[in-house]
Amino acid sequence: MLCSGTFLNPGSWDASLLAAGTTLSAMKHVLDGHGKIAYALVRPPGHHAQPTRADGYCFLNNAGLAVQFALNSGCAKVAVIDIDVHYGNGTAEGFYRSDEVLTTSLHMNHGSWGPSHPQNGSVDELGEAEGFGYNLNIPLPNGTGDRGYRHAMTELVVPAIQKFEPEMMVLVIGQDSSAFDPNGRQCLTMEGYQEIGRIVRSLADRHCSGRLLIVQEGGYHVTYSAYCLHATLEGVLNLPTSLLSDPIAYYPEDEALAVEVIKSIKKFQKDNVPFLKGGA
Repeated sequence: MLCSGTFLNPGSWDASLLAAGTTLSAMKHVLDGHGKIAYALVRPPGHHAQPTRADGYCFLNNAGLAVQFALNSGCAKVAVIDIDVHYGNGTAEGFYRSDEVLTTSLHMNHGSWGPSHPQNGSVDELGEAEGFGYNLNIPLPNGTGDRGYRHAMTELVVPAIQKFEPEMMVLVIGQDSSAFDPNGRQCLTMEGYQEIGRIVRSLADRHCSGRLLIVQEGGYHVTYSAYCLHATLEGVLNLPTSLLSDPIAYYPEDEALAVEVIKSIKKFQKDNVPFLKGGA
């Protein structure tokens, strides 16, 4: 046991190396010009793994290693958008003092869960030194839903990416934000995931010449996670019609609280994040 709830067995290290290596290979595929979009379907996940500690089922930070590989390969700036239901604290920690990486995380407002995860994921964790302002946390209330997530993307994520102007984009996805996930309460459905995929694809097209790496993280309702992953990729690929129908397509939602929270986060960021000041 490396930390509470994060266990190693005899096969864990080999699996961790395979997951990290697969993600690095996916990034290299894009950087070498063999394709615009790559998806790393990997286990174990990685976004909680910090530079000096394992955390939250994660041993090596797959997305973080790929981001560093992109920087080492000549990318001046890389943007990370993490939509897993839990804060991508490990990725944030890895680039907390860097202005070359914009880390953005939309997550359930769960706070710290112990010594292995000291970060709270709160709006005031903005980075340090040269990296101040380049870690944007978007803690969302339980039940935010499809419309609430779309509002957060358009009001907070899109303007930040447009200001940052990255050369490479990484989408860190977790289907534990879905309506039926036992580890989350955010109530996203296939429609919400599809819309997030479309928005991220449009940002990649506009700023990164279409270059986008997608890295898998959480998702614990096995059946519905698969549907939501399918919807995410449909959105990223800009498919004109859905190939799969949503078995819970009419899940009720009320985004009113999420809209108020997003409004307060936007004001906080405009008042405190240097590169966002002066925006609309």
